[in-house]
Amino acid sequence: MTRELSDPHHATAGWVGVPGDRTFYLQFEDASGAVTLLCEKGQVAGIAVLLAELLARVQDEPATDWDRTAMELRDPIEPLWRVGGIAVGVDPDRDRFLMELSELVPEGDEADRAGEGGESAVVDEVHAWLNRDQTRRLAAHAAEVVGQGRPTCHLCARPREPEGHVCPATNGHGRLSR
Repeated sequence: MTRELSDPHHATAGWVGVPGDRTFYLQFEDASGAVTLLCEKGQVAGIAVLLAELLARVQDEPATDWDRTAMELRDPIEPLWRVGGIAVGVDPDRDRFLMELSELVPEGDEADRAGEGGESAVVDEVHAWLNRDQTRRLAAHAAEVVGQGRPTCHLCARPREPEGHVCPATNGHGRLSR
């Protein structure tokens, strides 16, 4: 089943939890209601990069300032499913940016979802058509929420815990550092 959001009035990415134990979501809302999808931090980071690249192709760039409160996730945060595939594109004639998000179907579940006669499994999708301003804000906001996690080590780029970090770049000879 495909859910088309041709004119959403809310499009955001966000997280719930604490740094080091966060759960990421994408959320869209139009006149028919809200759609919340569960995703990975890397997927949110990828969306930020892909949307920024699309904006650059149309000689635009992500927002530098936006209403962060308006970009917060809205309750209830009840995801329909976990995001598997992500595709983005632009329709220059409509001046709209398309995000195609497809459900992650774990291995083994494909056969359960396949139709009679060996047809391929049905995968749920969400198509969100964003205007230019929504795309600018989502690109910038997605990058910002990903960056709100734990600070990274300047040597190995791994996350540092508040109690310290054993850095593999010190080849086992480094002490815990903060």
